[in-house]
This record gives sequence, structure tokens and C-alpha cells, in this order.
Amino acid sequence: MNKEVLDDIGRVISGAADTVSRKTGEIVELTRLKNQIYNLEREIKRDYADLGKMVYEQYLETGIVDEALLPICQGITKKEGLVEQYEGEIECLKKVH
Repeated sequence: MNKEVLDDIGRVISGAADTVSRKTGEIVELTRLKNQIYNLEREIKRDYADLGKMVYEQYLETGIVDEALLPICQGITKKEGLVEQYEGEIECLKKVH
């Protein structure tokens, strides 16, 4: 083969390798950023849950809560009562069998 042809092939292969390397780096960086976003969103959800629990505990301790939150707090209390009731029914059924 002609030296020019071999040089051209070498340049094409080198260019392709550079492109693949650059694209791989971009994919790695995108994946890293997406993972950071996912982790932060998960932490935010936990913070929201913690905040809600604190508000509900304040409601239980003082009976005082922002008026807009009152129906939610009362709903939680009602659902907790139902959970206890159903757990009692499960225990009764286990004793029978």
C-alpha cells in the first residue's frame, strides 16, 4: 500500500478513537450528574417526610397546627387508629386459628 493511504487510514482511526473517547467521557459525566440529581431528590423527599413528621408530632403534642394542615393531621390520626384496629382484628383471627 501507498504510504499516503496508510497515513490517511491512521488519521481516520486516530480521529475515530478521539471521538469515541470524548463521547465516552461525556456519557460518564452525564451519568455522574444524573446520579447526583437522583440522590439529591431522594434526600429532598426524606427531608419533606421528616418535616411532615415534625409538624404532625407538634400537632399531637399541642393540638396546634396551621389551619391548612389540620385536615391532613386529622386524617393521619384517623388512619393510625384504623391501623391499630386492623392489627387487633388480625391478632384475634390468629388466636382463632
